[in-house]
Amino acid sequence: PLEQKIYTCTCGDLLDVVYEFGELDPAKLKKEFLQRRQSNRIIDASGVWRHRELIPFMKSEDNIVTLPEGNTPVFESPHSAEYAGVANLTMKHQGLNPTGSFKDNGMTAAISKAKEMGVKTVVCASTGNTSASMAAYAAKAGMNAVVLIPRGQIAFGKLSQSLDYGAKTFQIDGDFDAAMKLVQEISLENEVYMVNSINPLRMEGQKTIMTELLAQPPAASATINVQAMNRIMRSLLRQGAWRP
Repeated sequence: PLEQKIYTCTCGDLLDVVYEFGELDPAKLKKEFLQRRQSNRIIDASGVWRHRELIPFMKSEDNIVTLPEGNTPVFESPHSAEYAGVANLTMKHQGLNPTGSFKDNGMTAAISKAKEMGVKTVVCASTGNTSASMAAYAAKAGMNAVVLIPRGQIAFGKLSQSLDYGAKTFQIDGDFDAAMKLVQEISLENEVYMVNSINPLRMEGQKTIMTELLAQPPAASATINVQAMNRIMRSLLRQGAWRP
């Protein structure tokens, strides 16, 4: 199934990618992940692909498209902690990714698989971050990028990134849902691949945000507010691929 363009379940719900890992040694993996931070290989410089044993959906590392992304720092936030009424608050700054958002962690995964599948054109509906990320990674991979944006609902700073990276951008009369519907129709074409977040491989890349965080003090002994990442964390723990 990973070699086919399957975005959602036949029931219409989202898909999870489930692996048969066999026996994993978490301590050995953590040591390997840390050692890769010292490597000069570009895939090891990526916070996503240095955790590649946890997302083994690529047949060949030669098809990996990375800028590189991830490995974002954590910062103490005393003023926010005071406002929230907690003693300590630390934040992971995903804005330090190549195009300025966490979307890069997922986009490297989706674009890499698109390249491996021989895709020539990628498409997304977006109001900002997704379009910038897709355009950057598509440019790196030598692919065509097509963005559908709802009229008057785009962050112009992000749109400028998309245009700078050469994406073809079309404004439609309608909201984001209308743009998304068009993208899903377009993605039925043989050589077009959708990279919106309903693409399950996007979530695979974003999964590594959590594996990064678990290795960054004080996360090992802290309460973590993962919000939208809770589904990803459950996936890691359910599959036995990671233990805090």
